[in-house]
Amino acid sequence: MFEWNAYLLAIFLFGCLFFAGAVGALVWAVKNGQFKNIDGGATVIFDEEEPEGVQQDFFPGEAAKQRAAFAASEKEST
Repeated sequence: MFEWNAYLLAIFLFGCLFFAGAVGALVWAVKNGQFKNIDGGATVIFDEEEPEGVQQDFFPGEAAKQRAAFAASEKEST
């Protein structure tokens, strides 16, 4: 009986340490401003050469068809 209690106590203590570490990491992140601009990271990879919403990677042979279709849709919208 004592052997199982020791294992359960060890698991509980490791769980508490893990939880305390997670809370500590969250507090550190809030204090250092890691959550100030959460949505900004989603668009930081886009620029003029690769605009948001325009597919840049294609299967071989599909790029010309896709770009022509995109150009046609752009003409219709203007």
